[in-house]
Amino acid sequence: MKLTESGNVFGDGAVKREYINGIVKKVQSELPSQIASVADIGSAGYKVESGDIDIFLDANDVMSYFKSADEKSAKKELEAFMKHKGYLAKTVGRNVHVEVPYNTPGGERRAQVDLMVIVDAKRVADWHQHGPRGMYKDPDFKAAHLFILLNSIGKFLGLKTDAFAGKVMRRDDNTVVADNRADAAKILLNKDAKPSDLDSVKSILQALASDPDRDAKLSQARDDEAKGLIKLHESRRIGTAVWFRNLLDKI
Repeated sequence: MKLTESGNVFGDGAVKREYINGIVKKVQSELPSQIASVADIGSAGYKVESGDIDIFLDANDVMSYFKSADEKSAKKELEAFMKHKGYLAKTVGRNVHVEVPYNTPGGERRAQVDLMVIVDAKRVADWHQHGPRGMYKDPDFKAAHLFILLNSIGKFLGLKTDAFAGKVMRRDDNTVVADNRADAAKILLNKDAKPSDLDSVKSILQALASDPDRDAKLSQARDDEAKGLIKLHESRRIGTAVWFRNLLDKI
């Protein structure tokens, strides 16, 4: 077992794209057929290499299969199940980390697969399937930046986004105002916005191009950018609001 600086629990480090599909199929074949699983989560299989492989499992299915009283005990049952199958496994937060061996021309290696126990996994997965949408063809794309930006916009509107619940909620009382990307786009961006407008930071900025509240919606994100938490890649052409802000910062 090897600990990596990326925070992985198991594995020999990054897994090349060509091995991802085989590893995913191997893990899915080991899982009970009664537990719905969703792959194509995050970057695995779409970037040249990925530090780990995420698979969403439906929380209700996991609890039902193991007859568990709650998600926490269900994850421990799932951990024990994978250990019984001969895998190293460890529960951390919402994830059951599993070490999965796979063969390469240079010999056997081990990957970390994160079995993520998620309520209504299929619906929530739509918020995380950046790979199938082609987002990783853009070297600037980072999923974390996308969700930081959504929460910046939400803050101005009195809302917040919970990416792992797949919901937009009111900040004051957690009332759900959207539980799908189509509705979220219209609420966070504009009434004509499409789900694809939420695909990336760049697509969101484009959708907000003529929004009279653009600066207010981006205020928190710009503060986060100054802290190095996000890159907005805003236009810096002479005469734009961004250009004026940069100029004032230098005065």
